[in-house]
Amino acid sequence: MKIAILGTHGIPAKYGGFETCAEELGIRLVERGHSVTVYSETSGLENGKLSSYNGVQLVQVPKLRGKAPNYVFHSFISTMMASFSDADVLLFFGCDQVPFTLLGRLARKRVVLTVDGLEWQRLGYPIFFRKYLRSFAELAMVFPNVTVADSKTSQEWYLERTKIPPNYIPYGTKLASGIDPIVLNKYGLEPNGYVLFVGRLVYEKGAHTVIEAFKSVRTDLKLVIVGDTLDADDYAKRLKEKADERILFLGFVHGKDFETIRNGARIYIHPSLFDGTSISLLGALGAGRAVVSSDLKENKDVGGDAAIYFEKENSNDLREKLQQLLDAPDRISELGRKSTQRATELYDWDKITDSYERLFSPSGTRDDNSLGH
Repeated sequence: MKIAILGTHGIPAKYGGFETCAEELGIRLVERGHSVTVYSETSGLENGKLSSYNGVQLVQVPKLRGKAPNYVFHSFISTMMASFSDADVLLFFGCDQVPFTLLGRLARKRVVLTVDGLEWQRLGYPIFFRKYLRSFAELAMVFPNVTVADSKTSQEWYLERTKIPPNYIPYGTKLASGIDPIVLNKYGLEPNGYVLFVGRLVYEKGAHTVIEAFKSVRTDLKLVIVGDTLDADDYAKRLKEKADERILFLGFVHGKDFETIRNGARIYIHPSLFDGTSISLLGALGAGRAVVSSDLKENKDVGGDAAIYFEKENSNDLREKLQQLLDAPDRISELGRKSTQRATELYDWDKITDSYERLFSPSGTRDDNSLGH
């Protein structure tokens, strides 16, 4: 088959779930003999442009100035280019792509849409954009040939409101590949010598809860924060002002350096206030880390019994749970083993690719073998 992927920032992926899924799916589909093209605003590289990446063809669409005009322009142009191409399947990512999936249907393409959580609930989105996303939500079950929900919570929401169950296919993760002491030394870190947070420094990711809790934890470990913000906002500035000498802000870290930092952490903290199937949380499971997560239903769906949960945005509860875990090294090891087991059983990218491949087939209106817990 010839498959076009739309609605992402491009590959190679950084942290985003859409981009990671596009990369992992695309490469595997190419290895299985399919042709895959990713339409995006960027090649995914800081310098230069690529026409292909690990066999996946890349098409960079021109940009306009301003976020809102560029969003509509980019989505429309990408969809038109893909619709008039020889692609058999158009795979869209994001509820914001719902109106454009109809164009693909009109072009007689097979259209598959993956929705990432209940996106209109994201606190960081402007109110007009949240209303835009919500206005099209139910149509996500009407316009595409097939709709995929990345979380059980999203699947239940769509079923309740439309009486049509979307397929459930989560994102996947890869198992830890090892720790490079030279990389850790470059950042002033030691294996198992720190607690880790990964995410953009925006309110809904919950870094403020982690920093507030960690300041009262009795430990010699460091708190390492990987991620930053692309906007010069006050939130990120306040976080850095509140930090003490045990807290390290590393900014954006990618590639092998990032994997090594994640794999070398003693505990991974996931304090999000909103989520779908979090690619960062999945990465921590794949890395075999002990996980402490906020008690969102979506996070519990992902982590199961491989994580410890605290009340969302409650720094006191997080502090207590974190202290108890740090005082019980055997419990940390036990959670690490459960993380690896859960990642292997439920979040294998090859199995996830199998599920998408079945949906791409003209007869694949539903994937009866789609992944579930």
